[in-house]
Amino acid sequence: FSLVLSLGATKDMGKMLGGDEEKDPDAAKKEEERQEALRQQEEERKAKYAKMEAEREVMRQGIRDKVGI
Repeated sequence: FSLVLSLGATKDMGKMLGGDEEKDPDAAKKEEERQEALRQQEEERKAKYAKMEAEREVMRQGIRDKVGI
């Protein structure tokens, strides 16, 4: 098992270290699309958590008003 894993790992390591890479003519375009998708996901995540925090703050303010703080 470890022999198979190490052979596969060394093949991938060569690519990571800049060795024999397969040249993909659309690689730059694909990478740009991937980066854009990541940015969009991050924006959606931030918007979701901002909305959740706003709802929590409304709830906190309601509690403050009840308690009289």
